[in-house]
Amino acid sequence: MDLFPYKTRKNQRAIMDTITKNLQSEDDFIFESGTGSGKTICTLASTLSFALKNNKKIIYTTRTNAQQRQVILELRQIRSRMEKNQDTIFGLGIQGRANMCILARNNPDYARGTADELSRLCSNEKKRVRSNNKHDGCIYYRRFIEDTNKVDNTLDWIKNSLPTAEETIEHCEKLQICPYELNKLLIKDASIVVVPYVYVFENVIRNMLFDWLSVNEKDVILIVDEAHNLPDYIRDLFSLQLSVWMLQNCIIESDKYGNPTLIKDNLTVSDFCKIIIDIIRDLRDTYVYNIFENGIIKNTPNREDAFIPTNEFEIEILSRLKTTSKKLHDIISDLIAYGEKIQEYKQKKGKLPRSFIHKLGVFLEFWNNLEDNKYVKLIVDSSEGKNPRIEAYCLDPSIVNYIIKKFYSTIHMSGTLEPLEEYRDSMGLPKDSELVAYPSPFSHTNRKILYVNDVTTKYDEILKDKEIIERMKFYISKICNNFPKNTMVFFPSFNYLSNFKRDFNFKDMDRYFYFEEQKMSQSALMEIVNDFKSSGLEDGKCATLFSVMGGRISEGMDFPAEQLEIVLIVGIPYPKPTAKQRGLQKYYELKFRKGWEYTVEAPTARKLLQSIGRLIRDENDKGIAVILDKRANRFKKYIKELDQTNNLIKDIEFFMKNFF
Repeated sequence: MDLFPYKTRKNQRAIMDTITKNLQSEDDFIFESGTGSGKTICTLASTLSFALKNNKKIIYTTRTNAQQRQVILELRQIRSRMEKNQDTIFGLGIQGRANMCILARNNPDYARGTADELSRLCSNEKKRVRSNNKHDGCIYYRRFIEDTNKVDNTLDWIKNSLPTAEETIEHCEKLQICPYELNKLLIKDASIVVVPYVYVFENVIRNMLFDWLSVNEKDVILIVDEAHNLPDYIRDLFSLQLSVWMLQNCIIESDKYGNPTLIKDNLTVSDFCKIIIDIIRDLRDTYVYNIFENGIIKNTPNREDAFIPTNEFEIEILSRLKTTSKKLHDIISDLIAYGEKIQEYKQKKGKLPRSFIHKLGVFLEFWNNLEDNKYVKLIVDSSEGKNPRIEAYCLDPSIVNYIIKKFYSTIHMSGTLEPLEEYRDSMGLPKDSELVAYPSPFSHTNRKILYVNDVTTKYDEILKDKEIIERMKFYISKICNNFPKNTMVFFPSFNYLSNFKRDFNFKDMDRYFYFEEQKMSQSALMEIVNDFKSSGLEDGKCATLFSVMGGRISEGMDFPAEQLEIVLIVGIPYPKPTAKQRGLQKYYELKFRKGWEYTVEAPTARKLLQSIGRLIRDENDKGIAVILDKRANRFKKYIKELDQTNNLIKDIEFFMKNFF
C-alpha cells in the first residue's frame, strides 16, 4: 500500500496482499479481475514495493502497445506519490525494433523486416557509421554517438518524465537520435521494463534483453498481462509454414543470384522449388479437395485445411528427386548456406538482409526435426487456391515452460482468464499455483446482459429457417432506431461482418456508422474509433461501430461513459472447425481429458466476455449487452448475469428507464 496512488476500491487490497504473499514465497500467481477493476495498478504497486525492498527487477510483458502505454501512465502515478526519492522508481517501455528503429519506421521495405533481419541491418548500419566515411550509415545512430550533449539531455528527460515508448520515439525522431540505443543505456537503471511478449519468449531476443539488464532471471519478477492471449501467441511463435508464394519468391531470388546447383545432375535451387510447389499443390488436391489420381472429385467439402501423414511431405521429395535422406539433408544445408550469402550481400549493399532461400532451408530443417507429439502437420488452403501452404502447427504452449521457471516469481493476469485451471495447465505452471478469480467491483445494477432465443448464427439452422437472418437484422435496426446511444455490434468473424454490411439497409437509421476492416492499419483503426467515441458530443447524433469478437477493438480499448452504452453480439464466436482446431482439441483431450472445455468452450467464453467488457470501465459506467444467439445460455457459468428476454426492446427500455 505504500506505493498505491489512489483510494482503494473493492478487491484491490486483496489483490495486492495476495501478490505480496506469493512474491515472498517465490510462487506463481494466476488471477482474473474484470475490466476496469484496476489490476494493472494493483500489480504494479505491490511488485514494485517488493522489488525495491528485495533488490529485484520487474519485466512486465503485454500483447498490445496500448496496454504497455497504460503501464507507464500508472507508473507515473506511483512516482507522483513519492514525496522523496522519486528517482528510485524508474521504468522503461520498449517496443520491437520495427517500431523503435526510426530508419525502419520511415522505410516501408525495412518496416516489413523480421527481428533478425532488422538486427543484422542495424549492425551493418552502425558499422558503416564507425567507418571513415562521415556521411555513411544510419543518421540516427551517427547523431547518437556524436552529439553527446543532446544524448545526455534526452537521457535526463526520459528519467524525469517517464515517457511512453511512443513519446520517446517521437521525441528522438525530432532530435534525430536513435531511441533504441538510448534504451540500451537506460535499461540498467530501470526498476521495471515493459516489453512485448517476444522479448521474453523468443530466445535470441530474451538473451539480448538480459544482457542489457545485466541480471539473472532469478532476480527478475515476470508479469504477464492479457495472459489469455499468451497460449495462442506461443503456438503461433513456435509454428512455421511454407507457402507457394514464398517458394515463388525463392525462384525469383535464385534466378537473380545465379541459380546455384544443389546436387549433381544439375538440380538447381529453382528446379527444387518448382518440385516443392508441385508437391504442395498435390497434397492440397489430395487432402483438402479430395481429388484423386483418376481426376474424379470424390468430395469437395467447405474446408481450408487437412492433416497430412507425418512423413508424406519428405517421402514425396525423396521420391521425386530419386534421392536419399542423407542427400536431402545436404540440400537443406546448401539452401541455408546460399541464403546466408545472399543475406550478407544485401547487408553490404545497405538493403534489408532478407533471403527467401534461407527461410526455405530453415523451414525444411525445422520440419524434419519436429517433436511429433507437440505438433501437427497440415496442408492449408485459405486463399481460394492462390497460395496453398504446408504448416507445422505447435499444439503445446507449455513449450516455453522452461523459460517461465527461470524467473524468481511470475504473475499472470487478465480480465477474462477463467477457467484458470485451463491457463495453468496449458502453460505447464505448477499445480499448486494460486488461482483467484475476483468478482467485479462494480454494482450489478450498472450492467444488464440479455440474450434472445429465436436467432442463431449456427449454419445448419440458418439453412432450415431463412427468417433467422431477417430477425437478426430486425433486432439490430430496432435497437439502433429506438435508443439514441452509442452502440457497438460485434460479429464472430470478418466474413459475417462483410455479409451483413452488404445485405443490411442502413438508409432508415439516423446515426453515424463505422466499420472495422480486416486489414485496416492501426492509424486508420484509431481514426474510426476516435470518431465513434466523439459522436454525439456536438450534434447529438450517436453512432454504431461494427467490429469482430477477438479483434483489436474488442480487447484493450476503453469506451467510458456515453462513448459506449449498448453492445450487441451477433452469434457465438466458436472456433472454426478446421483440422488445426480438431488437432488442438484432440491433443488437450489426450493430455487433460478436457478437449472441448479447454479448446472450444473457454476461448469462446473469453471472446464474449472481452466484447461485453467494453461497456463498464469504472463505477459510474452503465450499459446493456445483448447476445443475439440462443446458444448463449451454454455460457451462463461464465456470464453469471445472463438472462433470457422474450421482449428485447421492452426489457432494454425498462433497464434504461430505471438504471440509467
